[in-house]
Amino acid sequence: MDLIARAQAEVVNRHKFFVEWFTGRAPDAELAVSLRAFAPDMVMIEPDANTIGTAEIAAMITGARGKRPADFEIRVELIAARELAQGIALVVYDEHQVIDGQKTARRSSAVFSADPEAPEGVVWRQLQETWIST
Repeated sequence: MDLIARAQAEVVNRHKFFVEWFTGRAPDAELAVSLRAFAPDMVMIEPDANTIGTAEIAAMITGARGKRPADFEIRVELIAARELAQGIALVVYDEHQVIDGQKTARRSSAVFSADPEAPEGVVWRQLQETWIST
């Protein structure tokens, strides 16, 4: 599988994990595997422009277990992807969430680098999310 395909699979599969984890259905052991998908120096720019690093991302994910209702959903729509340099990929995607009947959407740009130890063979390096209309 090439870098672009691995990065796109990572986006889709990480969000599947989030649904299972946030609704409390994922087993404890899946957390460590999932967190391995984030580079130690990852940076996330949230839709409100707050910037957080890997430690805060891990704490946020860990603390969110079981906090969403059973019907919580995330739908990922892949928009574009390209290789920026050898071993570096950019994936742009829309993330649609439904929480208690309320819909939200954000467009995200994520930079990945190759890492054979990561679940999909790539790690998240930077993520920027922007609110969009649903």
